[in-house]
Amino acid sequence: ELVLRSFAMSLLVPDRHYRTVSRYINQNRLRNSAGAGQRLVYLRVEPTRSQNADRVPNAKSLIRKLQFRDGHSLLPWLKAELKSRFDYRCCDSIDEFQAAPGLAVTQDRHIKSGSVGHTKDDRNGSVDRQRFVLGWDNREKATFLTDGIDRLGTQERELSHQLAEIESQRTSDRLTLAALAELETIQDFEAIDPASHEDAIRELEAERQSLESGSHEVRLLRNRLAELEDRQQTLTQQRDALSVREGELLLECRQADQLIENARRQLKSQDESNISPTALANLQEEVDSDPLTVENFFARRDDLLKLQLSNQQELQEELEPVHDELVRMMARFLAKFPQERADLQPSARYLDQFIGLLTSIREEDLPRHEERFRGRLNDKVTRELSQLNAGLQMERAAIEGKIGLLNQSLRELEYRTGTHMQLETRSVRDLEIVEFQQTLAACLTEAFDDDTDANERRFLKIKELISRLREEDRWRNKVIDVRRWFDFAAREIETETGAERSYYEDSTGQSGGEKAKLAFTILVASIAYQYNIDPAAETSDRFHFVVVDEMFSKVDDRYSQYALKLFERFGLQLLIVAPLDAKARVTDGFVNQYFLVTKDRTSHSQIHAMTATEFDSQVQRDAVEPTTPSATERLRRRPR
Repeated sequence: ELVLRSFAMSLLVPDRHYRTVSRYINQNRLRNSAGAGQRLVYLRVEPTRSQNADRVPNAKSLIRKLQFRDGHSLLPWLKAELKSRFDYRCCDSIDEFQAAPGLAVTQDRHIKSGSVGHTKDDRNGSVDRQRFVLGWDNREKATFLTDGIDRLGTQERELSHQLAEIESQRTSDRLTLAALAELETIQDFEAIDPASHEDAIRELEAERQSLESGSHEVRLLRNRLAELEDRQQTLTQQRDALSVREGELLLECRQADQLIENARRQLKSQDESNISPTALANLQEEVDSDPLTVENFFARRDDLLKLQLSNQQELQEELEPVHDELVRMMARFLAKFPQERADLQPSARYLDQFIGLLTSIREEDLPRHEERFRGRLNDKVTRELSQLNAGLQMERAAIEGKIGLLNQSLRELEYRTGTHMQLETRSVRDLEIVEFQQTLAACLTEAFDDDTDANERRFLKIKELISRLREEDRWRNKVIDVRRWFDFAAREIETETGAERSYYEDSTGQSGGEKAKLAFTILVASIAYQYNIDPAAETSDRFHFVVVDEMFSKVDDRYSQYALKLFERFGLQLLIVAPLDAKARVTDGFVNQYFLVTKDRTSHSQIHAMTATEFDSQVQRDAVEPTTPSATERLRRRPR
């Protein structure tokens, strides 16, 4: 009970949070009353100390067996409460227990709570280690519970094995009982004696044989039966042979029908206009001389096929030289004009396409337009691509120039003691952007080559590039945006020596404050880049407005000061949105005007303005007259 109470008291809320807890209870009262919430019981801790706080516990006091965690705000109050309510003397014997003047306890759980009341707890559950509370370190209890789980698991497996053995024995006993029950139904042993039945069977069989051997009619009937069985066997064999022959004839009929049907389908699918009348006449004469039957159909067909193959081979030998010459001419043409390989191949199957291309060239007079095409390719198209490349390179140089101006200002602002930051541009390694740059350069590389093949290759590259620029919006917007051509990094340089101290590609491995400081540097540099700010130019007539929300909530004051100096160095006008607390004091010396937004209970908002000079004057007057609520305190007390 003592340990449980000390554990519960370590969770109590201090007096300064009393109103916060009360407001939480009021807000959740409806939800809790509906049965959906939880019951919250809390104790208000008074700031006054207990009367027995200074009393030193006895050397054998139960309190001295407890360990306390240092550094907790409620530790003094907890110790005072324990001294006041649980200063039990730990007694080794019953005599010492009876002689103790005040609270006392023995190892047998005999507790004295006064001069009259005694308590003796003999319940086994009270010494169960699973019920122990171990304070802030529960590793010992977790180990004990884990061992208990393993031990119970082992017992469970052993009991399961025993249960399975008992169940198996139970099944065996059940079968034995069923057999015994069936045996009880047998009243006479002869009912289950096979020897007596076998003797009766032998006697009856001997009697049957004696009767058959002594009767002439039986012998005649047996001979007649044998003859009929032989005749039946002969007829059965004849029937089986006829059935087999019938099956063969039916198969031949089906094959003949299938041949006729296949011939009809082939006749329907064939174009008779492609068959020579002479070939048809020869075929008809061949068929009339020896009519077709089912027996000679395949043989006649094979003979005709062999004859046709022989004739075809002879014609092939005659056509082969002509075919080889045709393929060589086609290959020579495609080697001279490789752009036609997409639609043509050096094969006789493409003869019609070659003839069509020849006709088209003759009708369109393409050679006359070849020179005109070469002139436009080297003049207008090349000039326009050069202008595009020059424009992109100018934008690239402008970005590098802006980074140079930003670096001049960053050089004058100390990043850390003796160092300053410098931004660095690197060519991006994005595959699409690199491929676009290489393609554009390749289109301009061969601009003045007076070679037909080179001009043709460059034309295809330009055609593909222009098609992608026209049709693929996402790709076009990406590759011609010169800002995407760069990756940026930051170097920390020692101002005196110019040596590099650190190189940042990202914020990995830095503390929270260093990350915030680097982020402020990149943020201000990017804003200056977007506004096209020249830090060395006059700033009196510039208005570059920036709004920053919760700028200092998680940043140390030194990093906040660095950020404010950055904004001031680049001439940016700031509106800082932040609560009016101690963190807001970091803006002293940088802010000219304060605006406090308040809202009353009717949700009516107001803005209160105060210059920095007025604010400092009011703070000085508050220091002289501390009894009067300060202006800042009055503003803080208004609901935000």
